[in-house]
Amino acid sequence: MNKQYGNPVRGMWFEDFVIDSYMHTVGRTISESDINLFGGLTGDLYELHTNEAYARTTPFGGRIAHGMLGLAIMHGLICRTLHVEGTGMAMLGWDKVRHIAPIRIGDTVRTRWRATDKRESRSHPEGGIVVEWLELLNQRDEVVLQGQYTSMVRKRPT
Repeated sequence: MNKQYGNPVRGMWFEDFVIDSYMHTVGRTISESDINLFGGLTGDLYELHTNEAYARTTPFGGRIAHGMLGLAIMHGLICRTLHVEGTGMAMLGWDKVRHIAPIRIGDTVRTRWRATDKRESRSHPEGGIVVEWLELLNQRDEVVLQGQYTSMVRKRPT
């Protein structure tokens, strides 16, 4: 078994990423506790997330999850797959993030993603840059959140 910094490598190497090959995660149900904990952690306590009576008066018709909570869960679900466990070098950025539809308490979401581009790193020859397109889908397979994620991933040792 390969090891990186003393830990087993379970993730994909740069060379393993296949452009336009879809990957999927397991699902996760969004709870009221998720929303309350995220609000408390971040300080984002807008009434749309914390006050059901108020939220019912909005176009959403009830409380919804924070957009940033959705982004964090979308990424966290990928982490559960160990897709770059031991091979990931750095998160470089998020682009083109769009909140398509609300995430509601009781929704079960999963992430679908694919590599859209990759290239060798000019500044770190031991790694490569991987661009992935991520979509968070609800239980009806509706995309509720999407975005482009760029990271640096280790090359397979020779």
